[in-house]
Amino acid sequence: IAVADPAAALVKIQEAAPALVITDMFLPDGAGLALAKELKARHEPCPVIVMANQAPEPLIVDALRGGAVDYLHKPVAEDELMSVLQRVQDFLPCHPMAVPGARQFSCELTVDSDPAHIPDIISWLLRMTASAVPSGKRMHIQGALQELLFNAVEHGNLEIQGQDKQQALAEGCYEQLVAARLAQPRLSERRVTIHVRHERSRNCLEYRITDEGQGFPWRTALARSQEVFDFEGASGRGIFLTRAFFPNLTYNEQGNEVTITVPLE
Repeated sequence: IAVADPAAALVKIQEAAPALVITDMFLPDGAGLALAKELKARHEPCPVIVMANQAPEPLIVDALRGGAVDYLHKPVAEDELMSVLQRVQDFLPCHPMAVPGARQFSCELTVDSDPAHIPDIISWLLRMTASAVPSGKRMHIQGALQELLFNAVEHGNLEIQGQDKQQALAEGCYEQLVAARLAQPRLSERRVTIHVRHERSRNCLEYRITDEGQGFPWRTALARSQEVFDFEGASGRGIFLTRAFFPNLTYNEQGNEVTITVPLE
């Protein structure tokens, strides 16, 4: 995949999740180095290789310290490219269940209650836990995680009701609403925990999302989601859309923990 500039590269990386990024070091305004640093800041797992013709050593060191994992001299010789690609393999993400003899994998991620962080959280989760899942099903996982994480953060931890959010969006003050909730210590200290589990024997991937809010009457919401749904209710839209992808969606008794199971056959 080739793109014209770093801004387009960031968009394409988000869409395509490439295994590797190669960028010219001497793009206008230092954009090549800025791209490597931005990907490092975003914790993108794809390694970055920078290339240049007769780059000064301090600039190469700056690129490597800033986020690049290797350097190529232009014009790039085939044997040099192969050597660099061989070294970079150690930096490529690998699905845990691809490890020979692996029977089970689990991880737990605890995040804060800022909705602005959710897209990057989902991107990391998909790369680290669903890289081997077919693209169609991975898109379903992405959609479900987006709905459920926003529900956990907004409706659960920040106690933003559906009508309040819709009104804030209509008035262009959604960011102010979130900032006001995050300014309250009682709410800002709440966390969301995402637990992911993959069992080879069951051949499924499980995502469990727990917030620290008060929960909600999920039985009523699940029953209503079978009919024409009123999206005004707390967590309603997320439940409706997620059940369309994963009918096995379940909640704990309180309603502040939701689990989806992704069949992998």
